[in-house]
Amino acid sequence: MPPDHSAPPGDRSLFPSFDGPGGFDRIRADLPAFLPAIRAVCERHGLSLGGLSAFAHGTNVVVANDAGQIIKLFPPFLRHQFEAERLSLGRFHGNVPVATPELLWQAELEGWPYLVISRLPGRTLEEAWPAMSGAERAEALARVGEIMRAAHALPTTGLESIDLGWDAFLERQIAGCESRHRRMGLPERLVSQIPAYLESARALLPRSVVPALLTGEYTPENLLVTQADGRWRVTGMIDFADACLGAPEYDLLGPCLFLSAGSADLQRAFLGAYGYPPTDLGPALSRKLMALALLHRYSNLRFQLRLEGWESQVSSLSELELTIWPF
Repeated sequence: MPPDHSAPPGDRSLFPSFDGPGGFDRIRADLPAFLPAIRAVCERHGLSLGGLSAFAHGTNVVVANDAGQIIKLFPPFLRHQFEAERLSLGRFHGNVPVATPELLWQAELEGWPYLVISRLPGRTLEEAWPAMSGAERAEALARVGEIMRAAHALPTTGLESIDLGWDAFLERQIAGCESRHRRMGLPERLVSQIPAYLESARALLPRSVVPALLTGEYTPENLLVTQADGRWRVTGMIDFADACLGAPEYDLLGPCLFLSAGSADLQRAFLGAYGYPPTDLGPALSRKLMALALLHRYSNLRFQLRLEGWESQVSSLSELELTIWPF
């Protein structure tokens, strides 16, 4: 449907003021601050105002109502995320073997683009993971691998505006990698090894790729699970604000770091379901993935790598690589 750019009548002060991205992040989940804007969106589209609740996590303002709808407000400086989400929602919905939100409305209010989407049932995989058995975890990761394989096979025509421009993107990431990880607090003994490590992996990095549609995520916060017959299963996928076109391997990092790091069995379940034959699960793949993990635009291993005590236990990036991918 075409965007609705009409302005609401009356006073144009529906959004709170804030000082830059940092100020926005501090108030993003403050429902009362955004309630005038949320009410205006609901009234514009005839949505229920009952049971409004804001999500604590995320990058944008995300509010649910009691009618199974989600209102997602994007500040003007994150318009690129609005574009990525609205484009990818239409491409994923009904075309991958998992539920994704349906795009109901896309419009703009006082310069803030927004989406209204359907809410999916389930809990996040992040919440359910501690209670899941080893078999359930392996099954969940295999399911993620199957979903990702289908997503990467989708046509990308019409999505050119979210193309990373992979080769140039990769060179920018290489140039800024050492300084980024120093800012993120990676131990200096590891930061100092980054240039030599990336040079050792340079020939393995994907180049001149046929770009695939990536979520840039596949993290446990963005995967939904439901329980049936006493077993947890991955049934939904949400949040596509970081969607882009790029090398397929770039998407492999979320499950490998957040969920399967340190477990050969879980890594094999995930990568095997994605399509890697057992003979490809070796040193070249682990080095490629470790290099891409360092080069990811949101790379922060201290947050993303779910291995207790790893910072004090590894002395080199090569050792860290083998710790994460021990196949």
